[in-house]
Amino acid sequence: MSDHPILRHGTHAHLRALTADDAPVCARWFNDQALTGHMNKGVFPNTLAQQVEHLEKMQRSRADVQLGIVMADGGRLIGTVGIHKIDTTHRHGDISIVIGDTSVQGKGLASEAIGLMVAHGFEKLNLHKLTAGMWAGNAGSRRAFEKNGFVLEGTLRQSFWQGDRWVDEYRLGLLRDEWMAAQGERTNR
Repeated sequence: MSDHPILRHGTHAHLRALTADDAPVCARWFNDQALTGHMNKGVFPNTLAQQVEHLEKMQRSRADVQLGIVMADGGRLIGTVGIHKIDTTHRHGDISIVIGDTSVQGKGLASEAIGLMVAHGFEKLNLHKLTAGMWAGNAGSRRAFEKNGFVLEGTLRQSFWQGDRWVDEYRLGLLRDEWMAAQGERTNR
């Protein structure tokens, strides 16, 4: 088990702080063209030094919370999830997620990690609304957010260039009241 304290406990995945020790793994993920094919990453090389700097910046930031997703069994780092562009006046933020360990993709871990991060955003950060965006071809990401109650709020046409064509961006949102109502439904079952 990892020496890093767990901030959010899930059934199959937990969330913990990221450290400089995680930088080599994260740098490898964000340089993997297959992994970043549906993301606004991979255009510029991600060096180890840049990744260390990014993780240190996230630790200092009051507008971002980025955590590592680790397996509940063993603590192996498999991805990252964060809330970014946190606006404390209007109480909203934007969730991002990547499951970098391709051996565990498609097993529901992203959905669980999003749920843990949503709880953190509403319970600890006292946010009113969370949003998420993804490229139109990223059906797995959209499904993971929808499983957590996010609804499509809009489509931003031809927002990203993907190899040989323009792709739309889907913008989804979840309000605190909707999340709380869903939590009540789960406890009443």
